[in-house]
Amino acid sequence: MKGLRTLCSIGLFASLLTSADTGQAAEATLAAPIDFGSIELYPGGDTIVIAAEHGHATPTASRSVITGGSSGRIRLTSADVEHVEILYPDSLVLTAGGRQVVLTDIGLHSQYNGVGVDLLGGGLPVDVHVGGRLDLRTGGSPGNYSGTMSLQFNFY
Repeated sequence: MKGLRTLCSIGLFASLLTSADTGQAAEATLAAPIDFGSIELYPGGDTIVIAAEHGHATPTASRSVITGGSSGRIRLTSADVEHVEILYPDSLVLTAGGRQVVLTDIGLHSQYNGVGVDLLGGGLPVDVHVGGRLDLRTGGSPGNYSGTMSLQFNFY
C-alpha cells in the first residue's frame, strides 16, 4: 500500500517592533517559511521532525519518505545592541480543507528557545531557524496543509 502525500508549509508573520529601552526600530522578517516537504507517509503512520535548534534543518522520518522541505527562517535586525527573547507557541493547527494535523514541539525544535539571542546592532542580521514535529497517523488524508504561526519577540 502506498502512503499519502502531504505538503505542510507554515508562514510566519513579519512585524516591525520598537525597542522598549530606546524607541529604535527593530525588525523581525520572514526569510523562509517552514516547509515539511512532500511526505510519502508510511502506511502505519510516522513522526516527521524538523530539528532546527542548532540552525538550518531538513525534515526527518523513521519510515516515511520525504522530498524537499526545510526549517523556517526569521531574520532579526536592530539599530541598537539588543537581547531578544523569542516566545514560540505550544502547537499550531495546520488545515487542508476540513482536514487538520497539529504541529507540536515548536520551541523544542527551534533556535534560542528559553535563552534568547543577542543582536549586535547597526542593522546586522541574525537568522533564527524554526522547526517542529508532526505526528501523522495511519489513514491521514493527503493534501496541502498550511497555517500561520505568530511568534512574540521581546527586545531588551
